[in-house]
Amino acid sequence: ITPVDQIHGLAPHLQPRAWLEVLASANTTLDEKCEAMEEVVIVSKDKRHARILLDEGILDSLLYMLNRYFDKKAQQRGTTSAVVVVDKRELMSSKLAANCCLTLGKAHCAAVHTEGDLLLMSMYERGTVPEERQLAQMLYEVPHHILSKEPDVFVIQQSSMSASEDLAMKIKELATSGR
Repeated sequence: ITPVDQIHGLAPHLQPRAWLEVLASANTTLDEKCEAMEEVVIVSKDKRHARILLDEGILDSLLYMLNRYFDKKAQQRGTTSAVVVVDKRELMSSKLAANCCLTLGKAHCAAVHTEGDLLLMSMYERGTVPEERQLAQMLYEVPHHILSKEPDVFVIQQSSMSASEDLAMKIKELATSGR
């Protein structure tokens, strides 16, 4: 993969893929992943770049981080011991991952669901689709992998729209908490 300090020197059309590689690599640090996610939020505002990132599988890395965070939080609520701890760095990286997902969800809906998409748009007054609904739509429509019950085995996620909406609400809540 391209070292983080060299990515800004790449041609602009090569940068999104380089940031994705940083996110997907097991050999990058949390700080490098956070920098990559900050850049992904910026480049994902362009729906062409967002489409490339989604097609290349960025949701796999983002949802891996988010699901680990949500699992830790659930374990934390279920125990009285201090064994399960979510530190500030992990919270910050999870919030960045959630913001990446929101930005990608908006770009996905802008690229795929145009104003002529009556099914999606007819459900909302004045054609404004809430962010969490855009995110749920992306999670439902874009194939992605999740970690299975078996260690180190990733499987394709086949979720219902209802499950996608539930996950989107959790992601939106995390992204907007503390604002």
